[in-house]
Order: sequence, then structure tokens, then C-alpha cells
Amino acid sequence: MRVFHLTLVILFLLPLDAGLAETYKYVDENGSVNFVDSLDKVPAPYRKNFQALPDLNRGEKVQKKPAAPVSEKSLIGRWEYQGNMNGNSYTVIMSLRPKGVFDGNGFKKMEEKTAVWMFKGNWRVMEGDLVLTYTWSSAPDPKRGTSQFDTILEVNDQFLEVKSGRTGEVVRYTRK
Repeated sequence: MRVFHLTLVILFLLPLDAGLAETYKYVDENGSVNFVDSLDKVPAPYRKNFQALPDLNRGEKVQKKPAAPVSEKSLIGRWEYQGNMNGNSYTVIMSLRPKGVFDGNGFKKMEEKTAVWMFKGNWRVMEGDLVLTYTWSSAPDPKRGTSQFDTILEVNDQFLEVKSGRTGEVVRYTRK
């Protein structure tokens, strides 16, 4: 009987989410999609409409890896991406600088308005991923201190192609 009670006490002391690695997704009042690693980080007004996503191994999300290791030196430069999201066109310009520093800005055309944001941080290559750690952003997302792991699919003198670890989208930046 004591073993049974001791087992119950231990079970109650363990966190409920032990072993469950999940990512939570919610959309804020500006329509921005946000990802967090803890339910506590979802602001109260959005807890009614969040989505729990299972934490997938990055290797499961991204199948293609470059054949040869990518040197950080090959990534240094100014990169530009143009795309569309929800019917709005946008441009992201990012400079990967020596000593692992990056900065950039984005422009999103929304009907007759243009939204502009800026960002900066530190970057490195780790196990075939371009890791961007944001130290500052003028937009609400990405938040300071968050890291984004983008799998490098291909890099050459003309373009850098990555698969976003956050969205799964394949993005091709052109070298400027």
C-alpha cells in the first residue's frame, strides 16, 4: 500500500507536460501567426483559439540536405527575397555579415499601404542549417532572443535556397 501511495505522490509531482514537446500556434489581432514552445507563452486573449502542433524532428520536416558542408564564408553578402502572402507582395532584404552578424528590412505592400520593418541579430551555420538568432526587430515577430533554423538546400554565387524550419516554405534569396 505504501508503494502505491508513493507512486501517486511522484506522479502528482511530475509536470503534466513532461515528455510532451509541443509547439503552440496562435494568430494575434494584427493577423500575425505566432509560434511558442509553451502554453504559458500564449497571451490570455488568444488561448481560446490556439493550435497545439506536435514537435517534429527537424530531419522529418526537411528531407533534402546539401551534399557538401556549407562554409559560412559562402553565405556572407546581401540577399533579397520577393514573395506573396495572403495576396500581399513583400520583399525581405538581409545582409549576412562577417563575424556572424546579420541585419535587414522588409517591405509588405497591403493595398495602398506599405509596412516596413527592420531586424538584426547573429547568425551561424550548424549541421546544415542557417541559424538566425534575433537580437532586435521592429515588428512583434520574431521576438528578441528567438532562433530560426532554416535548412540550407543550395547556395552558389547567384542564390541561397533554404527551407524554413518554422513554416516549411522553400525560399530562394537572390544575391545582390
